[in-house]
Amino acid sequence: MTITIREALQLPDMVQTRLVAGANGLDNQIRWVTIVEVLEDASRLMEGEFLITTGFGLEGDPVKLKRFIPSLAERKLSGVALHTGFYLREIPPILIETADRYHLPLIEIPVEMNFSTVTKAILQPIINRQFETLAYSEAIHNRMINAALSKGGLPAIARELVQLTGGEVEIADALGYDLVRLAPDTAPPPAGQTERKTRQVPIRAHRETYGTLTLCKPAAAWKELDDVALQHAATLCALEYVKERAVSATEWRLKGDFAEELLSGRITVGAEAEARSRMLGYPLAGSHLIAGMRIAAGQQEDLPLLHQKLNTLLTRLADRSGLHYLLRERAAYLLMILPDQRSSHALLQQLALQWQRLDPAHPLQIGVSNPRAHVSEIPEAAQEALFALQAYPLLADVPQVLSYAGMKGYQFLFPYHQQPEKLEQLWRPLLGQLVAHDAKHGQQLLETLDAYFAQGLNGLQTAQALYIHRHTLKYRLQQIESKTGCSLEDAAARWQLQLALMAYRLHRLLYPA
Repeated sequence: MTITIREALQLPDMVQTRLVAGANGLDNQIRWVTIVEVLEDASRLMEGEFLITTGFGLEGDPVKLKRFIPSLAERKLSGVALHTGFYLREIPPILIETADRYHLPLIEIPVEMNFSTVTKAILQPIINRQFETLAYSEAIHNRMINAALSKGGLPAIARELVQLTGGEVEIADALGYDLVRLAPDTAPPPAGQTERKTRQVPIRAHRETYGTLTLCKPAAAWKELDDVALQHAATLCALEYVKERAVSATEWRLKGDFAEELLSGRITVGAEAEARSRMLGYPLAGSHLIAGMRIAAGQQEDLPLLHQKLNTLLTRLADRSGLHYLLRERAAYLLMILPDQRSSHALLQQLALQWQRLDPAHPLQIGVSNPRAHVSEIPEAAQEALFALQAYPLLADVPQVLSYAGMKGYQFLFPYHQQPEKLEQLWRPLLGQLVAHDAKHGQQLLETLDAYFAQGLNGLQTAQALYIHRHTLKYRLQQIESKTGCSLEDAAARWQLQLALMAYRLHRLLYPA
């Protein structure tokens, strides 16, 4: 829809004009032509305009002459033409010097040439190109619509864009995953011999960015109409994403309802359940795992969007591995049912790594149950996965994917975690006096006992870890033995104290006073 200064000077009606300065800007695009006899305010000019003027008021005013070209360059004009013979007998050297400095083409129009001749000469090809672009745009629109209606989805739109432009096309989702990557059938030029131009546009709908559409081709072959095709394709890609989102939402709801019935134990294996599972693509035969997933969000209202983002990432990773699963969203976490196989564990590890890369500000925690051979055991497995999530803060050095079996002994407290009085009964007989003593005197006997066990009963290392003298440690250990009634030399007593410590920490975490 534009022509360059270079192209304008080659028009038949422009042969009488003369470029006097600013040759480095000959490839500037002319978007429109403006005639101003008296230029009082350059701020009214627009980027890409080509200015024609007589230069009235410049003669005899050194300040105006000095600011004339810089003021036009600041507005990013494509060029300026001065009609000499009226107010300026010839173009002053200061204008030539500054035009070269700012790479702004400066053209002289002789006195015998009319303004209208120049205006018509430049505007006619611009308007012709606009009509050509409109016609091409309509043709592109029709071809793209046909591609979209062919039910070929994003690949069909990408193929059509490749055929229209002859470039390489890539469609990526909002997480950066390539969904489509296509190239023309023609052989690519040798590497390093052709400069390439890449244009990337966002795929947006309803103020949401779904991904990006990228077109890449040799710079010399790039046409302005390629940008038109790219914008049409991006619009249709957005419609495809909206459609995919609607389909995914329906599928998520159907799978979520089925997963809820499994998680609540309302489904028994039978012909109807098998038929539903086949329709949803998840086999009920074999062993199953439950994964609980929780995202740390500063605001509770952010969770729905974070869950949606996590579901999108999970879908991309599962599609690549060919793994089927069921997912159920709860208010503060997600529950996932997977087949008990190596690829499921690999998927969860990959999910944790990819999420950490994509959104480190909202850490993801994953707790995984022990495998279950029967559908009827899925509810208990879900409780194991959730228990692993609840105990996460007590296991600071565990990986992002925490298995129930890898909870370092806390899994033995699983039968009691929903009964605060039972948890308290596990620790109070042994640690009650220590807790009361620490509350009253602040001597941190519990911390000392915990550090002593963590350092493998090594007194020197424990004293160093607590920054206390070894005699102070010895005195504290004696107090601990006196108040608990347990000898730290007795292995069985130490085991009871360690279990009591874990029960105490879990009780405080789950049921804070």
